Amino acid sequence: MAERRVECTWKRHVSEQLKLRDRLQRHAFEEIVHQYNRLLEKSDLQAVLSERYQADKYEVQRGHETSPADSSRSDVLQQEMSQMRIRHQEELTELHKKRGELAQSVIELNNQIQQKDKEIQWVLMLLFLSRRRTANSFSTSPESTEAPSGVCAEVRVPSTALHVFEAHDGEVNAVRFSPGSRLLATGGMDRRVKLWEVVAGRCEPKGALTGSNAGITSIEFDSAGSYLLAASNDFASRIWTVDDYRLRHTLTGHSGKVLSARFLLDNARIVSGSYDRTLKLWDLRSKVCMKTVFAGSSCNDIVCTEQCVMSGHFDKKVRFWDIRAESIVRELELQGRVTSLDLNHDRSELLTCSRDDLLKIIDLRTNAIRQTFSAQGFKCGADWTRVSFSPDGSYVVGGSADGALYVWNVLTGKVDRTLDRNHNSAINSVSWSPSGAYVASVEKGSRAILWSDM
Repeated sequence: MAERRVECTWKRHVSEQLKLRDRLQRHAFEEIVHQYNRLLEKSDLQAVLSERYQADKYEVQRGHETSPADSSRSDVLQQEMSQMRIRHQEELTELHKKRGELAQSVIELNNQIQQKDKEIQWVLMLLFLSRRRTANSFSTSPESTEAPSGVCAEVRVPSTALHVFEAHDGEVNAVRFSPGSRLLATGGMDRRVKLWEVVAGRCEPKGALTGSNAGITSIEFDSAGSYLLAASNDFASRIWTVDDYRLRHTLTGHSGKVLSARFLLDNARIVSGSYDRTLKLWDLRSKVCMKTVFAGSSCNDIVCTEQCVMSGHFDKKVRFWDIRAESIVRELELQGRVTSLDLNHDRSELLTCSRDDLLKIIDLRTNAIRQTFSAQGFKCGADWTRVSFSPDGSYVVGGSADGALYVWNVLTGKVDRTLDRNHNSAINSVSWSPSGAYVASVEKGSRAILWSDM
């Protein structure tokens, strides 16, 4: 009922504003049109009198004589025409002044209408949000509905394992939340990508994406959550549609395991990095490899901005590539093999993890290391161990070889929380939900865990 009253109120408001604009503009222009018509009538009268005056003057000249009556009549007519011309000019000046005032009134009225339009748009947005809240109130979980792009909720630092479940038959290598946090995807050595629906703090099985001929190494959703991209040990990358689980693209061309694949921001191209020491740029519209870049070392992970691809390598280097020039813009060498890369929400900072058991934040504006994270007991368990920023960039989370989950505070550089006794083996990958409510982690065993602060 409240929603219906809000909707009726703004519709009535719009109608009243349109009627007001119609009345004001019609009245203003009716007045100026009326005055203009009067001016035309007087102009016509002046033209008639002028013709009569010219005719009388001509007759007088033909007769070569002018009677006193005719002369008097001519003088009177001339005076009347002169006075009428003066009045005509005054009225014309007044009409121009009135037209200027009306034009200014129209401008002010249009400004008011534009302001009202903005207010109406604001009301519509509030109505849209109220509808979303109403719809969400009937859902079993506030995170079960996709959030608008770019909206970041309050981040909750995980403290409790809400749901521990067997995700795959064997080792689980990759985990990723959808853009709206409604779905969780996991990829394992059983050659499948599995989709899970996050409902009331639990992960309910939703479906499986098949078609890979070897273990899955990395997964990623596109920005709309409609497609899922997975890299595989069978030298290929694949793309499925999330709604119907159909395999849409198989991109082959690498001569080694594809260890990472990412969508570019336009979602029409992807970049893949391989054990064969190359990066490949693919166009999904033509389904062909547009470029191949030789990196000189096995590529373990990739992230992308608008025009730059960043790759982490076995030779301990992070390389920054210009997509257009196919050349290295710069390199940064760490102290261990690079296992993971992640960008914060505004793509101004790069998070790295390496086999020297350190996580680092690189400021992309200054190309300098801004923060280094370590902890007693934290150990990077594999060359493909993935770490993650929180959605607001205020925390980083990583899994250790002993099965413990570590959360660091970016501002202080200190460990905020350590969570253990839930994983049975080394943690391979973690993902923080875009809503900020959950963290998911997967391990070398078959287990996945959903964490929160509840």
